Amino acid sequence: MLNTAYEPPPNRPTSGQPLGNRRLNRWQNYLWGIAAPFICTLVDWPLRHILGPASILITYLLGVFLVASRYGRGASIIASFLSAPVFAFYFAHPIFSFAINDLENIIGLAVMIVVANVTSNFLESQHLQAALAKQREKRANALYRLSQALADAPDQQAVAIIAVNHIHEDFAACSVVLFADSNGQLHYPSARPLAHSLRGADLATAQQIYTRQQPAQLSPTAKTCYYLLERPQLIQGVLVIQANRTSGLGDREAVTFFDTFKNLIAQTLERLRLTEQAHKAKLQAETEALRNALLSAISHDLRTPLTHIIGASTALVESRGDFSPAEQLDFNKVILDEALHISELTSKILDMARLTTGEIILHREWNALEEIVGSALNRLEKNLGDRPVTICLPDDLPLLWIDAVLLEQVLANLIENVIKYTPPNSPMDISAERLAASITVTVSDYGQGIPKGMEEKIFAKFYRLESDSLQSGVGLGLTLCRAIIEAHGGTIYARQQSPGAAFVIELPAHQQPPLNWHEALDA
Repeated sequence: MLNTAYEPPPNRPTSGQPLGNRRLNRWQNYLWGIAAPFICTLVDWPLRHILGPASILITYLLGVFLVASRYGRGASIIASFLSAPVFAFYFAHPIFSFAINDLENIIGLAVMIVVANVTSNFLESQHLQAALAKQREKRANALYRLSQALADAPDQQAVAIIAVNHIHEDFAACSVVLFADSNGQLHYPSARPLAHSLRGADLATAQQIYTRQQPAQLSPTAKTCYYLLERPQLIQGVLVIQANRTSGLGDREAVTFFDTFKNLIAQTLERLRLTEQAHKAKLQAETEALRNALLSAISHDLRTPLTHIIGASTALVESRGDFSPAEQLDFNKVILDEALHISELTSKILDMARLTTGEIILHREWNALEEIVGSALNRLEKNLGDRPVTICLPDDLPLLWIDAVLLEQVLANLIENVIKYTPPNSPMDISAERLAASITVTVSDYGQGIPKGMEEKIFAKFYRLESDSLQSGVGLGLTLCRAIIEAHGGTIYARQQSPGAAFVIELPAHQQPPLNWHEALDA
């Protein structure tokens, strides 16, 4: 099977310079190698009566060393071998002759040539090691930048964009990542193509490589390369690159570097796929849990009132006038109360569905908190009975920019919780406090409180404490409260107190509207 459709030949230029520039630089280096001995001669000639032959030879050796350090081994070899005849002609007796009669000068020249060549080879090796280390550092930095960018990629399209950008930056090549649809057919990314995106890929060839049915046979001169982005579990797609002379994909180490580059992209695509699968599995599990909780709540909280309604209505139908008017009235009250209970449960479920899907629009107006609290208490006056309620609202409390109907529903739900889960004659407090940037409303009771560690969990959908099993409800009251308060930009939380528990609502404080006294007096 075909992983890479084409691998560039090893003799392709690997630097970022064109071939013509590289040849020109090489000839310039050789010219410096030729010029170096003559430059040393110009420096030493005025000092020939002061300096001895050994000092002059060291000068030539220094010139060869400088050429080797700057222009490479080839230029230094030319300079070292050219230094011998130049020294012999100008400084060795007899001068202006290539003959050398002094054995000391002959030995000095030989030593100079040997030292110059050894030094140049050493410098060349050091330059190659430094260049190799610099290249590896550059590639390591490129892989680090790529991994950092891929770590933040949210989806396949983002990975494709990152891959195209980094391949163009590090390899000077145009590329594109082809993904398969649900039918297994490769296609270009749906996002807008970048300036350096490749649009000339052969989809038929890429499809053959992707399906591994008919591996494409490309000629060695082909410029377009097809790479499978594959992991052990699945082939993620096909990476197509259009290489050129400056792409730097000619040597084996560059190919290994690109393979690591490609594997990082494939790993990211695999991670995104597995993350999506895990998210879907988690969502499915949560949906199943919610469905089971809803069915459990409905089976318990709707079946009981329906049973009462059926029993009372059956008794009335089959009595044939055996019951007194008072008994008939009691049966009718049972039917009415249980029907209202079913209506309340259904309304909460529908309200929760609308709030979680964002379909409820807040109808905000400026409202006084004391009016909303009073309306909620009047609404539950029958259920409160003789329960003492303490209300503590500051006189300077500002108006609230809220949906009064929904906030009244929140307070009503909190008051209902106090009625359900505290003794009948247990007191209840409702207070408010003005802070710098918010207004807090607290509903507190003096019951048994909330078990430790459950302060946050009681706001979950369909969640009820074990002690709640004797109480009616589907566990949506507090969830509705949180959804409504968060829609207003506020927060709600529960806290323990001694004794009992407190539910605290924090609403943002808005700038008060200007009050027109003339309109107020006219009204």
